[in-house]
Amino acid sequence: MDKQYFPTDIEEKWVKIWSERKVANTESSESFSQVIPPPNVTGTLHMGHSFQYAIMDFYTRYNHMAGKDAYWQVGSDHAGIATQMLVENNLAKKEITRKDLGREKFLEEVWDWKNYSEEKITAQIKRLGSTVDWDKYRFTLDDGFNEAVIKAFVELHRKGKIYRGYRLVNWDPSLKTAVSDLEVVRQEKDGLLWHIKYPIEGTDDFITVATTRPETMFGDMAIAVNPDDERYKELIGKNIVLPFVGRKIPILADDYVDMEFGTGCLKITPGHDFNDYEIGKKYSLHEVNGQVETSETDSDFEPINIFNDDAWSNDNVPAPFNNLDRFKVRKLVIEKLSELSLLEKEEKYHISVPRGERSNVVIEPKLSHQWYVKTSEMAARANEAVNNGDIKFHPQNWDKTYFNWMDNIQDWCISRQIWWGHRIPAWYDSEGNVYVGHNEEEIRTQYDLDTRELKQDDDVLDTWFSSSLWPFASMGWPHETDDFKKHFPTSLLVTGFDIIFFWVARMMMMSLEFTDQIPFKDVYVTGLIRDENGQKMSKSKGNVIDPLDLIYGISQDALVEKRTSNLMQEKIAQKIERKTRNQFPKGIESYGTDALRMTFYSLATHTKDISFEFGRLKGYRNFCTKIWNAARFINGYPAGNEIFNPKTDADQLIMDEFQKTKNKIQKNIEDYRLDFAINEVYEFFWSKFCDVYIEECKKSGKTDNLRPMLKEILVMMHPFAPFITEEIHSLLFKSQIIE
Repeated sequence: MDKQYFPTDIEEKWVKIWSERKVANTESSESFSQVIPPPNVTGTLHMGHSFQYAIMDFYTRYNHMAGKDAYWQVGSDHAGIATQMLVENNLAKKEITRKDLGREKFLEEVWDWKNYSEEKITAQIKRLGSTVDWDKYRFTLDDGFNEAVIKAFVELHRKGKIYRGYRLVNWDPSLKTAVSDLEVVRQEKDGLLWHIKYPIEGTDDFITVATTRPETMFGDMAIAVNPDDERYKELIGKNIVLPFVGRKIPILADDYVDMEFGTGCLKITPGHDFNDYEIGKKYSLHEVNGQVETSETDSDFEPINIFNDDAWSNDNVPAPFNNLDRFKVRKLVIEKLSELSLLEKEEKYHISVPRGERSNVVIEPKLSHQWYVKTSEMAARANEAVNNGDIKFHPQNWDKTYFNWMDNIQDWCISRQIWWGHRIPAWYDSEGNVYVGHNEEEIRTQYDLDTRELKQDDDVLDTWFSSSLWPFASMGWPHETDDFKKHFPTSLLVTGFDIIFFWVARMMMMSLEFTDQIPFKDVYVTGLIRDENGQKMSKSKGNVIDPLDLIYGISQDALVEKRTSNLMQEKIAQKIERKTRNQFPKGIESYGTDALRMTFYSLATHTKDISFEFGRLKGYRNFCTKIWNAARFINGYPAGNEIFNPKTDADQLIMDEFQKTKNKIQKNIEDYRLDFAINEVYEFFWSKFCDVYIEECKKSGKTDNLRPMLKEILVMMHPFAPFITEEIHSLLFKSQIIE
């Protein structure tokens, strides 16, 4: 054994061995299986990925060593919007747009990026020591997965569970696509609340409305007040005349209105506000000859859209307010209202602004034709699986979060107006008829459309739609593959709390829908890894750490270059550089994978937010050195017993302590408390084995049991620190822990 512990040399040796072998107990009738939350091909892995993959590898190794056929499905996600935007930004540096290239050429550029990113990601996964079969690697846009996605869409459509509708969505004016709630971040900031006087029809009186968005008044279809508000009871049922437009809109009574907010009067703009949309739908608001009317017929509901895809005012907005950016409309509206003495006052008000996570542009609620999945029936079935214990959350309190989301589930918007992704299998003829099928040939045959011109829908499916099929489609569904038959449903899912609804719940719904089985039995919900200051790690914050940089180390200049390249918002690069140079004046030193893994396990608490601590990482680097030095010391003694055979009181005591520790660790593992488990490992090895037992053996000269005890300890420690334990085991005992 070398005098010094050099983790990178040891680890690179074993990475090569492990990446080329297949670890499986195929003869075992008992399966342990899990799927990787597929990382997005948008660059490299971040700390959150590495944290979860360390946990997944732990349970794979642990169950393999217990004699089970341990299967860990690996792969990556195409990440529609995120990947497309990144490639578009790279092209913009060359003054090229995707429209310049056209769809086909642009997609070639994205595939090139995918291959580049995927190579880096797979190298990282390997470098972490992950026990996967690389021959089983899947990508959410490969041919087999596309087959599964198309089949799922077509089947849901034929069941009446997918439909095309004109509804309100989160619209990103920069990307010009609908985005999910997950892709919208709320920015808290100081704003203004404007008090606007609306003239009451047939009188000289006004009703005053307080709003943070005066520019949307052109889409107003009602004024709502609380029915218990004595100030406005006499006005209920009357109309106001909308300034600049002349549209007559009713004053409605609705319990939704908060009497304490603003003036207690709420303008209802169904075409540009989600809450207003629901109120508008409740009363089926629609305009007839300049008068907004109510109805009891749902189909009468017709919101007014006042912005185009760029969030500029459209022809539903009168001059001089039309054909302007929405914020210029706001400025002009305030000016004109003031000129007409209709602006009562403005006051400071704290507002929450929705911004696109990728673009940082203010999101506009906008009416749009999109494809939707009806979710109520599927959600009820998924809820039943949790209620009856078929699926268990760990920690259990996360099931409350799950139910809170699921009990209020809405139909799922699954279409996106981008090019990178699974293109929607729907075709249109010149008359606007839509045909859904696996391909154009099938549709032409089914509907006898040999001569009719057809055009496929330009939209692609939401990334979450394809990823919701991941547990079974990644194993070969819709085909009955051997992997699917043996390893599905999976045993365990390791994931973050932030995607319980967006991914976990949808996997449950889709799995039950298409396989009639749950996708997994246990869901281990981890917290989110944050920096030492408790801040979320993100490219935009400039605090992202590549796990490989903790393993190998990195210079300050190289770290700055990495953090400031491929930014979505290039203007923040200087700020990130200053922050990085201040935080890491000497760069980052090398710690090795085992130290990083054990640090992750120590941080695997049942808390929501986890601050990554460099001090803890240094501590486990020292622990690895302690393991190496102890093994080297023991290796200096001649081989004695092959199997531990207690001969002294010290021998018996260490064996008793070892068994107690193993039992505690096993219980912690079953309870998904790897933080407790690694602490037991640390305390036993350092305090009991090294500080007490080795010292007792040195004093007594009875060292026969040192090597067999070390061998037992290495096996126990292996899932926590696979590299160093495998290296020592192979050097001292001429065999591998996992063959």
